[in-house]
Amino acid sequence: MDADGSSSTWSPPWLPAVYRPLVVICVGVWGWALNLFLLHRHHIDPAALLQIHPVDKHIPLHQPVFILAGMLSFNALVNLSWYMRIVTPESPSLWLPAIAYLSSLLLLFWPRKQLLFKERARFLRVLRRACSMNLVSPVYFADIILADILTSFSNVLGDLFVAIWILVTGDDRNYSDALPMKINSLAWHPDLFLPLPYLIRLRQCLSEYLESRGQQSRHLFNALKYASAFPVIILSAVQRRATSYVAETGSVPKNWWLDEVNIFRLWMVCVFINSMYSFWWDISMDWSFMHFTYDTGITKHVNAKPQTTPILRFRRHLHFSSAFPYFTAMIIDFLLRTTWSLKLSSHLYLKQLEGSLVFIELLEVLRRWVWVIFRMESEWVKRTHGMLPMTNNNNSNPNHNNNDILRMERLEYPPAKLAPIREEDDPIQSSTHSS
Repeated sequence: MDADGSSSTWSPPWLPAVYRPLVVICVGVWGWALNLFLLHRHHIDPAALLQIHPVDKHIPLHQPVFILAGMLSFNALVNLSWYMRIVTPESPSLWLPAIAYLSSLLLLFWPRKQLLFKERARFLRVLRRACSMNLVSPVYFADIILADILTSFSNVLGDLFVAIWILVTGDDRNYSDALPMKINSLAWHPDLFLPLPYLIRLRQCLSEYLESRGQQSRHLFNALKYASAFPVIILSAVQRRATSYVAETGSVPKNWWLDEVNIFRLWMVCVFINSMYSFWWDISMDWSFMHFTYDTGITKHVNAKPQTTPILRFRRHLHFSSAFPYFTAMIIDFLLRTTWSLKLSSHLYLKQLEGSLVFIELLEVLRRWVWVIFRMESEWVKRTHGMLPMTNNNNSNPNHNNNDILRMERLEYPPAKLAPIREEDDPIQSSTHSS
């Protein structure tokens, strides 16, 4: 609903609201398959990074994922084409989208060995691990990648609630129109789904901090990054509820402790903090592109304290042959980080930008594709070179001008938590091999 009280459009005419989550999920699966393909083409082994075994040593990991993406897309496109052909405003029907969702779930949970059983079982196993709320459970690299991907699909969870609401009630109108103010407590439900992926990732960061026995504070700062998304979501939900109330009653509640203007300003501050913090974490920690170091200058007096100058340095070891993709990725991430922070704001349904919600969701999928490529490239460089960029704080000569202060420090290789996992030890896989 817009600020003037008029209803807004959830999706462009070519994509009904009830199909939007399914289409975005299909695009996301295609993106993951493309990630695996590009990594394979550039001699990066995603199976080794994710600690999984391919179905066949001669079959790259991306091939079955492409097949799965094709099956999901075929189901969605055929169903959507029939929906657009036979359904009209005069004769609405929701049995076709219901079939699309049920057939997709059947494909994912099909119990037989056919239909890429091992890939589906592997995904469900990693998803179950990632969604665990056990703070002392180990966190594997595959769990982190999946949880980070889920944060890009946080709004899709809210869309799924909308789709289920439409299918259950049989009302294919705008959700804000189909949901009367008499039961407006349900209007909060889509917003309740948005923070779930961030809660999952927050739990993982805390688990990693506990696993390090409090020695690695970077996990706490990473947890703070995901926690910074919560004020954006909450303040946006407050603004949307306030707009709906004003449009319904024509008045502003007298017991509000914060007026609409100040709520908007506070929301903008939270959006800025979340966007900039997330962007800096992407390029400095997840991708290890750049770090601030301190160059120790030469002092004239023996007892004088050495002068330090902050210097922005880039990572030495680059797996890709050119630096151009790295700088392009930083620009894309900066632009789309801000866009996605706005997308976390459920009150932004602008009539002037009809269909923009789908466009912004697809842009976030694109940003996540880029993020996954360079996140796994960074992990590959760490493992193959056994190195990490570290600040040289052990300079024995304080008056020495250290022009090479960003040195490479050896990691314990292979780290205990990065050891390969034998998938045949998993209960699902054990039953498969035994049968």
